[in-house]
Amino acid sequence: MNRLQEKVLAEVDLAGLVDTLCELIAIPSEGGYETPAQERMAELMATVGLTTDVWSIDFESLRRHPAYTVEIERDQGLGVVGSFGSGKGPTLILNGHIDVVPAGEAARWSVPPWQGTVRQGRVFGRGSVDMKGGLCCALFAVKAVRDAGVKLAGTVVIHSVIGEEDG
Repeated sequence: MNRLQEKVLAEVDLAGLVDTLCELIAIPSEGGYETPAQERMAELMATVGLTTDVWSIDFESLRRHPAYTVEIERDQGLGVVGSFGSGKGPTLILNGHIDVVPAGEAARWSVPPWQGTVRQGRVFGRGSVDMKGGLCCALFAVKAVRDAGVKLAGTVVIHSVIGEEDG
């Protein structure tokens, strides 16, 4: 590992990542009801220094596209993108979805589904793996690069999307 990589690794805020993940797990974001989680994701992106773009998705226009498909019909939703870097050179996109499947029967869970629970070094709760955890890892990776003072030749862009099965 070179010196720059070590510097970035030293800036990884694991405790902050876990706290943020637990916070996102506590925001139910079942298919069709992702807006509160997307609003929070946009706030988190801005907090760590990303330039954010948030917009209401125009489902009426999307429905007219010949390749439009959906798993869940939605009337509303937010697109959220955060970017960090020079705006020049190559772009790396880190994409993840904020929507989760329903928790099912809460009694069958060993932990509350809408509460991030840390047990034996792992985080449990609806969306911890699929895929709020991935979004938080992307966010905190970019934060570590920024906190280490790395000047990127290109740009890193994080997409927080709804409807992972839609197109």
